[in-house]
Amino acid sequence: MTDQVNIPPPLTAPVVQTSADGAARKLQGRIGVVELMLTVLAFSAPLTVVAAFAVFVLSYNRSAPIAFAVAIVLLLLFAVGYTTMTRYLPNPGAFYAYITAGLGRHAGLGSSFLAMFGYVTMAVGTVAFFGTIASSLVSDTFYGPDIPWYVYSLLCVTVTGVLGYFRIDLSAKVLSVVMGCEILIVLIFNVAVMANGGPEGRSLEPFSLGGFAADDVGLAVLFAATCFLGFEATAIFREETKDPDKTVPRATYGAVLFIGVFYLVSIWLLIVAYGPSQAQTVAVDDYAGMFPNAVTLYVGPWATDVVRVLLCSSIFACLLSVQNILSRYTYSLGVDNVLPDPLGRVHPKHGSPYISSVAVTAVLLVVLGGVAIAGADPGVVYASLAGTGGFAVLVLMFLTGVSALVFFWKRPDIADRRVFHMFIAPLLSAISMATVLYLAITNFTHMTGGSTMQAIALQITLWATFIIGIAMAAVYKVRRPETYRRIGRQRVG
Repeated sequence: MTDQVNIPPPLTAPVVQTSADGAARKLQGRIGVVELMLTVLAFSAPLTVVAAFAVFVLSYNRSAPIAFAVAIVLLLLFAVGYTTMTRYLPNPGAFYAYITAGLGRHAGLGSSFLAMFGYVTMAVGTVAFFGTIASSLVSDTFYGPDIPWYVYSLLCVTVTGVLGYFRIDLSAKVLSVVMGCEILIVLIFNVAVMANGGPEGRSLEPFSLGGFAADDVGLAVLFAATCFLGFEATAIFREETKDPDKTVPRATYGAVLFIGVFYLVSIWLLIVAYGPSQAQTVAVDDYAGMFPNAVTLYVGPWATDVVRVLLCSSIFACLLSVQNILSRYTYSLGVDNVLPDPLGRVHPKHGSPYISSVAVTAVLLVVLGGVAIAGADPGVVYASLAGTGGFAVLVLMFLTGVSALVFFWKRPDIADRRVFHMFIAPLLSAISMATVLYLAITNFTHMTGGSTMQAIALQITLWATFIIGIAMAAVYKVRRPETYRRIGRQRVG
């Protein structure tokens, strides 16, 4: 599966693909480190994580902050090899380009299909969740009309589709504002708890290694790691950043460190708010109410209403982030002629992958419409599809770690042989991600919240998508060799 690919020499300018008529194709944008960080971090919806997923981690392990600390270390190891590759592989395409460069075009195309499958499932699950939250917000908090959830969901997809049509700078500004607001409300809560202390004081008991080892370490680390998903998408925006050789690595490291410390401190103070002796019990018994009730107690009722509003905007920002990521994967496959050529077109004014963005919006509207017509429970849809998409990203991160090892092994021409960055960190990343992936496979029903049969069906669909991509690469190699050579945004000719 590891066929030879045409890899640019070290530190060359980015590869710019051309269309059949020779016109250059390159996305345009001027987003910097902070904007790129916030663009990808919106994917993880920090307020949603603190209010829901971090509580879920706590329900498995009383020392949840340690689980997040472990996740930070694992993902920083991944980031080392990932960002080092950006210096020697300036091709846009993220997982698609990086896995192709190391493991060959067959694995690369399979990975691109798996990435699109994963992000689509997460998008549909997320927008279904948005519909339920928005419907509840309007009817219960603002005492407005009781409108079906799917109306809000369809509206959300439409708005994100419109924003995705324009230059990335617009989406980045929207995401920055939303992210800033949701981080601010959590920080206000954190400061209030830190200032007042909890019923057991500002206890450091949640950092007890004994407590961490006594509970379910595997599931705690697994779910903590999935709270970070999205940071790996920095490289997909390479063409649209200022000085990508510096912006992409800095934003990747910054995203992991910033959001990791944010989660760690926030879950610690949430535990402090209830007291270490009671926090895990509350997390199990009142999963949904743990954070809002603590906010009401320490900040005030007004803050609880703000949290409800910002939770809705947080999920919207998550979908907008996924919309942008999906559009760029579709665009890359269009540029390479793997998918229809028009998908690889760039808007002459906005410099955006506008046709790909419209196509992604159409697909999401169709799938969401099918979910609504089928009368599916949006909560079940969110749990099963978001979990499946998260699993797909974990697979891609493992493959990327292995790919980085192979890539640098095949590049003896690189004079600056940084052993830790090129070999040790990618090896440790591959091992650690393999461990997380094993936990995800053995606990897939927990990730998706459904039955064993449903989990099996989702796994079959997921791996079938990967295999279809591999098979298509094999077909292109024989029938469309020009397209085959372009797979992975590779230089042709």
